[in-house]
Amino acid sequence: MFRCSSGQCIEAEGRCNVSFDCWDKSDELECKYVPCPSGMSKCSSGQCVYSSTLCDFFIDCPDGSDEANCELKDCTPEEFRCENGQCVSKNQRCYLSSESHGGCADNSHLNNCYNFQCAPGLFRCRHGPCLNKSLICNGEINCNDTWDDEEECPFSCSEMAPQCECRDTHINCTNMGISVFPVDAEKEILWFYLGGNQLEYSLTNETFRPLSRMVYLDLSNNSLSRLIPNMFSTLWGLTALNLQNNRISVIGNNSFQGLPSLKGLHLRGNNIEVLLPMAFYGLSSLPNLDLHGQRIRLIEPEAFVGLRNLVTLDLSYNDLTFLRDGVFKGMMLLNYLLVVNKLEKLFTDEFRFCCLARDVLHCTPPQDEFSSCEDLMSNMVLRVCVWALALVATVGNLMVIACRARYKHCNQVHSFLIINLAVGDLLMGSYLLLIALVDWHFRGVYFIHDLNWRSSQLCSLAGFISTFSSELSVFTLTVITLDRFLVIIFPFRVRRLEMKRTKKLMALGWVLAIAISAVPLLQIDYFNNFYGRSGVCLALHITPDKPNGWEYSVFVFLVLNLVSFTIIAVGYLWMFLEARMTQHAVHKERRTSESAMAWRMTLLVATDAACWVPIIILGIVSLAGFTVPPQVFAWVAVFVLPLNAAVNPVLYTLSTAPFLTPARHGFLSFRRSCKMSLSNDQRRTFTSNLNNHGGGGVELYSMTRRSLSIRNSLDTSVTEQGIVRPLHKSK
Repeated sequence: MFRCSSGQCIEAEGRCNVSFDCWDKSDELECKYVPCPSGMSKCSSGQCVYSSTLCDFFIDCPDGSDEANCELKDCTPEEFRCENGQCVSKNQRCYLSSESHGGCADNSHLNNCYNFQCAPGLFRCRHGPCLNKSLICNGEINCNDTWDDEEECPFSCSEMAPQCECRDTHINCTNMGISVFPVDAEKEILWFYLGGNQLEYSLTNETFRPLSRMVYLDLSNNSLSRLIPNMFSTLWGLTALNLQNNRISVIGNNSFQGLPSLKGLHLRGNNIEVLLPMAFYGLSSLPNLDLHGQRIRLIEPEAFVGLRNLVTLDLSYNDLTFLRDGVFKGMMLLNYLLVVNKLEKLFTDEFRFCCLARDVLHCTPPQDEFSSCEDLMSNMVLRVCVWALALVATVGNLMVIACRARYKHCNQVHSFLIINLAVGDLLMGSYLLLIALVDWHFRGVYFIHDLNWRSSQLCSLAGFISTFSSELSVFTLTVITLDRFLVIIFPFRVRRLEMKRTKKLMALGWVLAIAISAVPLLQIDYFNNFYGRSGVCLALHITPDKPNGWEYSVFVFLVLNLVSFTIIAVGYLWMFLEARMTQHAVHKERRTSESAMAWRMTLLVATDAACWVPIIILGIVSLAGFTVPPQVFAWVAVFVLPLNAAVNPVLYTLSTAPFLTPARHGFLSFRRSCKMSLSNDQRRTFTSNLNNHGGGGVELYSMTRRSLSIRNSLDTSVTEQGIVRPLHKSK
C-alpha cells in the first residue's frame, strides 16, 4: 500500500502509473527513484508506462518521452503511412474507431474522405469518415463537422412533458399547453422552445440549475408577470433569451444575474413600466438592448449597471419625461441612444449621453469648457493656438538648452537656472503637443471616447506633466529673482548664490514639483480622477464647481503661485526702484546699462503677470461663487497658462547679448566673406583688362585697391563695434 500526502491509502500499483489515484495527486510526485514493474518502462519524468506503448505515436508519458528518439519503420504493403510517419492498416483508412488508439495518432487517416466509399454496415458522415453503427446516436458527436451521427436520433426528452418534440439538442414544446417546465430534460438539451404555454407559476430560481449548458431559451407568451431574482444565475452559456409578449411590468434587481454570454435579449410586448437599480446586472456581453414601445415611466439610477459592452440602447416611444443622474452609469461603450418623443429632461453624469440624446430639450451636464460632441478642442482658434504654442515652446526651449549647454557663460549659476527653466517650459510644450495630437486623433467622434480618455493613464500623465512644468517653472523663476535681487540690491553685503548651493536648491525644487504633481495620482478617494476633470487634463480650479480635490488645486495654483508671483513682482519692483535711484550717481554708460536692465525687469514682471494674474483672479472669483463664461476658462487654461513657456526662451536667452552677439558676429562674418569673394572676382577682371590695355590702367588699378582697402576697414570697424557694444551692454 502507498500512503498519500493527505493520508489516503492506495494500492502500490497506483504509484507513478500516469494516473492520479490520490485525491491530492501526490502518487505522481517524486517518481524518479520508484522502480517500474516488469513489462513497464520509466519515463524521463519518472512515471511508468507499458513498454508496448513506446514509440506507438501516442503520448503516454506526461513529458512525452515515450515518443522521443523513435525510428520510423518501413510500412508493409497492407499498411499506409500517416502524416506523422506512423504505419497503420489500410482497413483503418477513413474509419473512425471507438478505440482510443485506433488509426493514426494525428487522425490523418480521416483526411480526404469526401469520396470514400464505406464498407457495408458502416455509417458515412456527410463529409466522411465512416463510423461503426455503435457510434450513431450515442449522445456523443463523432462527425465533428456536421454532427450527422446525432441527427434524427429518437430519444426520450422528458417524462414530465412527453408531448414535446425532441430532435438533436433541441426540445420544442411550443404551444403544447404545458404548465410545468421539463426540468427532467436530458443534459444534452441546449435549445429550449417553450413559447405559448402557461409556465408563470412553475419557474423558480432553482428551475434552470441542472441545465447550465443551455444555449437558447424561449419563454415568450407565457403570461410571466415577474422575473425572480437570480432565476437565470446558472445559465452561464445562454446566448439568447426570448421573453416577448409576457406581462412583465417591473424589472427588479439581479433579474438577469448569471448571464455573461447572453448576446440577444428580446423584451417587446411586455409593457414594462419600471426599471429598478441593477435591473440588467450580469449582461456583460449584451451589445444591444431594445426597450422600444414599452410603457417605461421610471428608470432608477444604476439600472443599467453591468452593461459594460452595450453599444445601442433604444428607449424610444415610452412614457419617460425625465432621466436622473446615474441612470446610464456603467455603460462605457454606449454609442447609440434613442430617446425620442416625451423625454424633455435628461440628467446624466457624463455629457456624452447628451450627445447621444440630441433631441432632448434640457440635458445636463453640458459639455465642458473645451470639448464638443465631435472634438476635444471645439474652438478652431484655440486649436490653432495649442499647436502654435506647442511648437514655439518646444523649439524655443530646445534652442535655449542647446545654446546654454554649448557655450561657456561667465555666470554659470544664472545659466544653470535658465536651463532648469527651459526644461520645465519644454515639458509644457510636450503637454500641449500631446493634447493637440489627442484632439486630432479623436476628431469628429470625441464624445465616444471622452470617458475612456479622461480616465486613461495618458490623461493622468498629461495632467502630471502640465502641473510639474508649471510648478518647476514658478520655482525656478522665483530662485532667479532672488539671485538677481541679492546681486543688485546687496552687491557687497550678501554673497550671491554659488553653484553648489544652487544645485541643492534646484534639486529641492524638482522634488517639490514632482511631489505636488504626483500626489493626485495616488489611489485616494479624495482626488477621484483629479486630472481627468476636463478633456485637456488640467486641474485648475477657476470655476464655481467644487469636485473632489478642489482644495488641493486652490492651494497649488492659487496660494503657492500667488506667493511666488508676489515675491517675483516685489523683487523686480525693488530692483527697478533701486536702479532709478542710482541713475544720477553713476557714469553715463553705467546708467544706460541700468536703464536697459530696468526695462527688461518690467517686461519680465509683465509677462508673469499676464500669465498668473488672470488665473489668480479667476480662482478668487470662482471661490466667491461667481460664474465665469466657459470661453474665458478655455482661453485661460489653453492660452494664458502655457504662455510663459513660449515667452521665457525669448526673455531669458534669445533676446540677451550672450546669444545675440555670436549670432550678429556670425552674420557679419558671412557678409564679409561674401564681399571678399566679390573683391577677388573684381581683381581678376581688372588684371585681365590691364593686360589687354597695357599700362594705361595703372591709375585705375591703384584707385580700386584703395577703395577695397577702405571698404574692408569699414566692415572690420563695424564688426568690432557690433561685437564690443553688446558685450559691454551685457556687463
